[in-house]
This record gives sequence, C-alpha cells and structure tokens, in this order.
Amino acid sequence: MKQTYETGLFGEDTAAAYLCEKGMVLLAHRYRAKPGEIDLIMKDGDTVVFVEVKTRLTGEAGWGLSAVKTAKQRRIARAATVWMMQNHCMNALIRFDLVEVHGSEILHIPNAFQPYGNFQH
Repeated sequence: MKQTYETGLFGEDTAAAYLCEKGMVLLAHRYRAKPGEIDLIMKDGDTVVFVEVKTRLTGEAGWGLSAVKTAKQRRIARAATVWMMQNHCMNALIRFDLVEVHGSEILHIPNAFQPYGNFQH
C-alpha cells in the first residue's frame, strides 16, 4: 500500500510540474470533499481545471486512463461542485482533464470528460 501511495504522490507531483510548465497555476493538490477526491485543481487562463492523475509503472501507456470509469467521473464532478461552492466560483469556466504518468512519459488529455458524461478517447 505504501508503495502505491508514494507512486501516486510522485505521479501527481510530476503532473503538477508538467502542467505548470505549460502555463497553468496550481490551486489545490489532493483536494478532498465528502463526494470524493480531486488530484489537482489548476487554473488555465480563465478556466478552472480539475485533473485526475493516473500513474503506472507497468503496462502500456494509456491503460491508466481507462481506469477512470463513469462512477469515478461522477465523484470527481461532485467534488468539483463542492470546491466551486467553497471558493465562490460557481460561474467559472471549468474543464476536466486526465493526465497519465507512465515512466518518463506524460499523456495529457484536456477536456477528457464532461460531468456525468463519458470518457472521450
């Protein structure tokens, strides 16, 4: 369990650094609310971006993203709603991104899903 936790933290830190290099600003890391957890909350221009990060040490690149099923997307969307209410930004533009960290490779899929929608390949 500890190795999995540390692997996840490494992936989230790697993803945050990558997205910051692309010009995004980190607003929150490992945000937790009753409905669920959001790995990263970033600001991309005027858009608030809720980011799910998957870190894989084995397997093929891209497989980690398939782990973000509809139920997980719903939990992320509900937690995002709580965060937006707490931060008084219910009218903000929002986006849900996925990032997979696979070794030294980073796969970033902006606008990967819509709240209560399906993952877009």
